Amino acid sequence: MKKKLLMILMATILCFSAVPAAPVEAAAKLQAENGESTQSVLLNPYAERTVSPAEGRNDGDGFEMRGLWISFLDFQKYLKGYDEAGFRLQFHNMCINAVSQGINSLFVHVRSHNDAVYPSAIYPWSEEMLGGNPGYDPLAIMLEEAHSFGLQFHAWINPYGYRNGKLSGDPALVTGDNIVVGVEELLTNYPAIDGIHFDDYFIPADPAVHNTLIAAVYQCVHNHGKVFGISPAGSMDGNTKQGADVATWMSVPGYIDYICPQIYWTDHYGKTGTTPMFSQRAIQWTQMNKLDLPIYMGLATFYCGYGNSQDPGWKMASTNLLQQVSVTRAMGWDGYIQFRYEYFVDPVTAAERINLDQILH
Repeated sequence: MKKKLLMILMATILCFSAVPAAPVEAAAKLQAENGESTQSVLLNPYAERTVSPAEGRNDGDGFEMRGLWISFLDFQKYLKGYDEAGFRLQFHNMCINAVSQGINSLFVHVRSHNDAVYPSAIYPWSEEMLGGNPGYDPLAIMLEEAHSFGLQFHAWINPYGYRNGKLSGDPALVTGDNIVVGVEELLTNYPAIDGIHFDDYFIPADPAVHNTLIAAVYQCVHNHGKVFGISPAGSMDGNTKQGADVATWMSVPGYIDYICPQIYWTDHYGKTGTTPMFSQRAIQWTQMNKLDLPIYMGLATFYCGYGNSQDPGWKMASTNLLQQVSVTRAMGWDGYIQFRYEYFVDPVTAAERINLDQILH
């Protein structure tokens, strides 16, 4: 299996080396379109695209997950502090920007710090994302707007509200029962939600603790006919330290419907830029996928054009995203999710995004 994957990988990289970089004129054009404001309305060449069912499996039906994370940081920059009409307009424009670049699914933070962007009997209104009770229902608006564009809407939850080594908000809310009941509340009150999505912020704990929670959430989500997936760290060492038992989730039924590892490295990693870290990690995740689950990659759009001191590949080329999608397509992966909206409309990342667009039509 490993030898076969390596052969596919090498063939893909050789083919990729012949793909030209996007012209400077094209990058300049997109920068001009986004230029004055990163919320500018773009033309939508994907307007006639049909979105497939929420399972999101690239099984020959033409569907490829092309997702975009909208995090609490994006709320703070683009959505916080508006009245109802202003919030709707802001999110409407975000949807336009998403579909204009081929996105078919949004993964939107609805609970990030043991709080909520919707009226909840369990969690308080989010100060981080909204500044408290806005006097209207942001989640209902976002669902309506996203679906009006044919976008799937996955409710992104940080289950423990765990950030920077500590719990956010009221620690008393961080119980397995609360988390499951919170998911039940979401899916009961908002049946239009397409799925529930967890990120990688797990409290360091015994894997059995997390597995019990995840199995309960999976059952709850399936009771509502929706999908449940997790986006863990791309590093196995990182997952082990947190007690995130990804091997079990990908080999034993009853935990997740898909997985989206955050493989935020290039194939020119390290001081010399010679370690093919992305491809090595992609092979590792492929080999772990014993259930043949849909597997998406988390794309580090936030490094495009900005770089990473430990990973010179982000500065060596503007074709990293294109290569990563090409490599994982050859391995049979089912799509990707880009992190995150602010960088998705940032002129600094334009060259990478334009190059990726070459293989999206």
